[in-house]
Amino acid sequence: MLAESWNRVPPALPIGRYTNARSSVSIVAMYDDMVAVIENRPLTGGHFLLSLDAPRQAPAVRPGQFAMVRILGRSDVLLRRPMSIFDVTAKEGRDGGPRRARAPRILKLLYKVVGRGTRLMAELQPRDKVGLLAPLGHGFFEEEYLPRAHESDEILHVAGGIGIAALLLPAKRLAEAGFRQRLFFGARTKDDLVGVQDFKPLVCATLSATEDGSAGYRGFVTRPLEEYLTKHTDQKFLLMVCGPWAMLRATVELAKRFRHPCLVSMENRMGCGLGVCLGCCIRVEGEGHEAYQRVCTEGPVFWAEKVVWETERKLGIRD
Repeated sequence: MLAESWNRVPPALPIGRYTNARSSVSIVAMYDDMVAVIENRPLTGGHFLLSLDAPRQAPAVRPGQFAMVRILGRSDVLLRRPMSIFDVTAKEGRDGGPRRARAPRILKLLYKVVGRGTRLMAELQPRDKVGLLAPLGHGFFEEEYLPRAHESDEILHVAGGIGIAALLLPAKRLAEAGFRQRLFFGARTKDDLVGVQDFKPLVCATLSATEDGSAGYRGFVTRPLEEYLTKHTDQKFLLMVCGPWAMLRATVELAKRFRHPCLVSMENRMGCGLGVCLGCCIRVEGEGHEAYQRVCTEGPVFWAEKVVWETERKLGIRD
């Protein structure tokens, strides 16, 4: 009975509209729903693309936000798993194409199997149900970065591994607004370079790097990024970055050296996703209580100069 009651999700529970503590940005209501799996498509390198029928949550998603996924009926996986929201789309019509002029209904999560929770997610089949708390967090919000985007010659998206999942929606929004964009994508092997096809219509070029040299540059993605910034010192860029902590810090150092503004989407272990447990706090500029902010509410997206990189340490990865 304990396991059953723990995993029961109240149907269609609205959490409410709130204003983020970092700014006056008003964020649309989040919902705690039980939603159906439409597809759980296996990709390369142990990655999956999970499509969920989320008619209330999908229209409310803003770029850079995330979701908390609960595996139902399991007493051995009590906590939800935080996942970047990769994409939102309209439900397909009877002819297989999208229904035009319809609000988004399908919420897509790109994830990699790295732990017990994601192993169970990989077993999900169409019509299975999961608990979905979404959308959550302070993402890539246009009202905050557009002034710097307009001052830039190009927007540079820098992704490391599964960090690519946080960058597709902001890239889509920027493409709609006519901004020139470029993607730098680093991973361990070529099988980890997932999601690139979705970016191709949105960016002018993609530069890949793999640690084993199986695709693109051999080494870390910060190498081709540094070369590009060195060759274009006469241009202005806005960087949007998501990936492992070491990659984030190295990219931020490059942005600082070349004097380009940089937004980072941070990753951390989360217990609640609502800012209650304080388990995802990172060190930021400030004193006292203001010296720490929560990745799940004040983040996951921060201006790079706000984070105190010298003392901040990677506490874990999303699994």
